[in-house]
Amino acid sequence: MNKRQAKLLFKKYVDGQCTEHEKNMLNNYLESFQNEEVPLHELNFDDDIKNKIWRKIELERNNNKKVNKPFYYYFKYAAIIVVLFSISVFYINKDKNSSEPLVISEDAIILKTANNEKIIIDSKGQRNLIKEGKVIGKQNGNSINYVNNDAVADLVYNEISIPYGRTFKLTLSDGTTVHLNAGSTMKYPINFIKGNQREIYLKGEAYFEVAKDEDHPFIVNTNDIGVRVLGTHFNVNSYENTDSYTVLAEGSVVVYDQIMKDDLDTHIKIVPGQKASLFKENITIKNVDVNKYLGWRNGRLLFDNEEFKDVVRKIERKYNVKIENEYSKLNNLKFKGDFEDESIIDLLDTFKESARFNYEIIDNKIIIKKPI
Repeated sequence: MNKRQAKLLFKKYVDGQCTEHEKNMLNNYLESFQNEEVPLHELNFDDDIKNKIWRKIELERNNNKKVNKPFYYYFKYAAIIVVLFSISVFYINKDKNSSEPLVISEDAIILKTANNEKIIIDSKGQRNLIKEGKVIGKQNGNSINYVNNDAVADLVYNEISIPYGRTFKLTLSDGTTVHLNAGSTMKYPINFIKGNQREIYLKGEAYFEVAKDEDHPFIVNTNDIGVRVLGTHFNVNSYENTDSYTVLAEGSVVVYDQIMKDDLDTHIKIVPGQKASLFKENITIKNVDVNKYLGWRNGRLLFDNEEFKDVVRKIERKYNVKIENEYSKLNNLKFKGDFEDESIIDLLDTFKESARFNYEIIDNKIIIKKPI
């Protein structure tokens, strides 16, 4: 059992929802690294959480007095709180610009089913996705594979939401692979229906490797643009407050403004190495280095002569942080850079040296300031 699973079980324990099997799982996990020398007096817990935990521990003690278990058996649950609650945040060491540590939260990937059931996807776990008693897909870590099920006669949609700081991979029922970037949401059928177009709905960014099917075009719908293909590889970006675009890696696609989707004369076909952008209700085409738009799939953060506001948005998505820019001069600057394994502090320090600004961290927010 990993730490995230243990954290979820611990919350269920506090809320009185653990089964006996889950209690045993949690107990075995705690036993695996329990240290009797843990300095409990140094642990600073929220008072409300602390009181709930101690009430639960006391209840367990009272219910198990006949078993004659030592007090330490219950006390270790309190001792381990610091471990289980700290795994949801990542503390970055203070540097000379930081007034306090930066906390990067670990939000969950949420899968919403057609009946509005919300499933938390454990990126370390595995599970079968079931509908009407049949397995429609399998989740394994940071991916879900759907299976083609001819018994599904109606269009039934699932929706997956990826938080900042995370990416995810879906394999749809037709074999199409979708890589979803941080801060993205996609609505899609659990099974494509013969005779219908293969149609999905995207907010954010995704890279598609579409399984070829000439009889069933694949349609990507965003708020601004639509992309129509038969089978190819391409990237679509449709984050809010940015210009939507698609970049083609293989094959060919047709791009159009959603407002003009019924006017086929406005549809534009692009070839590999081209980028189609929607700007002020006009689609423009230009040749680009495709690799510069696909690095996010491998954890890279790449800036290619981009305005500071766009740089900030990308950093926020990748590291799941909030950035406030109080140094307006930066807004007129453009930046280049290629980052992969750097910490948020390393990245900020690199930009600080080139752009000449200071920053501090307050309440899990990075504040960009004018240099002194």
